[in-house]
Amino acid sequence: MKKSNSHFTDLMITKDTSGNADFIFGVDMNRLMIDNSAYSALIADMTDVAKKQIAANSEVLSFNITRRQVKSNLSLNALGSPSKPEVFTNETISKPIISSIREMKEVPLSIGGSNGIKYLTASDTDLSKQTAGTYQYELSISTIDGFIPTIDKLLKKLYRTSDDISNYLALLDIPENYNSKRRRTKISIKKESTDRMSKTYVDALSYFQNLKNISTEYKRASSLIASRSASRESIGTFQKRLNSVISKVEGMVSKTGTGVSPSSVTNKAANSGMSSVAITEIKHSFNDTISVEYKDARYTDYFKGKGRVGGGLNTYSSTEIKNSKPKTIYLEAPMTSLARLETRGITLNTSPSSEDNTCEIENKQTMSTEKYIGSSTTATGGLLKDSLSPIDLSTVSIGNLISADDINLAVSPIAPKLSSVPTIQTPADNITKVMPKEITTEGKLDLDSEINISMPQTMVLVATQDSDVEMCSTGGATTMLKSLQWVSIDDAVGTKGSLALTKQDGGDSEVVNAFYIMEWK
Repeated sequence: MKKSNSHFTDLMITKDTSGNADFIFGVDMNRLMIDNSAYSALIADMTDVAKKQIAANSEVLSFNITRRQVKSNLSLNALGSPSKPEVFTNETISKPIISSIREMKEVPLSIGGSNGIKYLTASDTDLSKQTAGTYQYELSISTIDGFIPTIDKLLKKLYRTSDDISNYLALLDIPENYNSKRRRTKISIKKESTDRMSKTYVDALSYFQNLKNISTEYKRASSLIASRSASRESIGTFQKRLNSVISKVEGMVSKTGTGVSPSSVTNKAANSGMSSVAITEIKHSFNDTISVEYKDARYTDYFKGKGRVGGGLNTYSSTEIKNSKPKTIYLEAPMTSLARLETRGITLNTSPSSEDNTCEIENKQTMSTEKYIGSSTTATGGLLKDSLSPIDLSTVSIGNLISADDINLAVSPIAPKLSSVPTIQTPADNITKVMPKEITTEGKLDLDSEINISMPQTMVLVATQDSDVEMCSTGGATTMLKSLQWVSIDDAVGTKGSLALTKQDGGDSEVVNAFYIMEWK
């Protein structure tokens, strides 16, 4: 599965049985916030731990999705070849569809994990009111840049720890608080305090250095200042390392242009605030489009009578999916074979064979059958004289002369050629859309189903996974997403109770509820 860019997946969009649009897309919120930050150049030199924290401190102010009608526009692609991308047209205005991220439902897909990728689903229930056209969706996001809040909070913690260490060393200058001979402290500092100071230092250090084991680094830093084993030298070593990290952070602050550049590590936390707040505006147009018209006025429903209308993609169990059966729904009565031929510009004329219809009667006499049969219906075994009379072709329909099987047999050899002829669409003016009704088609030839060579299949979105990255301060690990791809449901494996994104490929026929959520059973 391709990605439309590095932040968004494709917009996976389908129609429901009422003609509404149900869609889902994935967005890598971490990368979206980092790459669009006003300080992305500074963030680039920081570790993944820092980037995740900056993304977490970013705040979404607005989240809007609009729909707009599009049209094909001839242009050249990057290789110089002609292409017809669908672009926004000036002839229509944008229609608001989603005005808040709260109107979308987040789906905890198993492929997303905790790597910052969110999968959001919702429905466009206004699309069913449109009578014609192809439509495209655009997402607009406004966020507060998380870099400044992250660095501001980090500096406050560092300055507080620096003050605590300075006070610690000042206490050791008092003779009764320090044993110079044994080079050990005589005072007891609460373990909670030394753990907090060591944690602040290690967390800040992890923003600039990739640490393999956070827990081990905590213990090493804490051993330098723990009251039972600490000395002036070990505490001084911890202070130097702390000051080095503070200088690193202050150097970043001086490059932000916010006017805040603390001059020493003895500044109080109140002096570390950054007044500037950066607002980031992000817009993204999904390449995927949807047409309100159904191909050949029909669609296939694999879950007939199941699932809700509106509210995003439906959820089905893996058992339901494997046992589902396709149902073809027609929006209008399907055409007969002859009518379908007429729409393709082919007229079938039928006339009696010239050999059977040739009668040389100029010099021949005819005689009445009444002499041998009689005028009565009971005479001569009840035979009627009309039964042996020539048929009046002017009063007989073609169906009386040729059976449906004969017509189907005549049409079958040219069916593949008919499929390549584009269907002529009538103008959309004054069209009233109605709810589709299922129409029985038993005994009628369906040309499209006869020539459909694409095999329907159920596909599941899966991801290969990269190495784990340990998160600072949590001790947990998060799996980074490597790639996405669609595989057959027979080749997919899922944990019981987990959710997966699934699609129903109907071959050449259009499928409603083509995308849906599958719960592994």
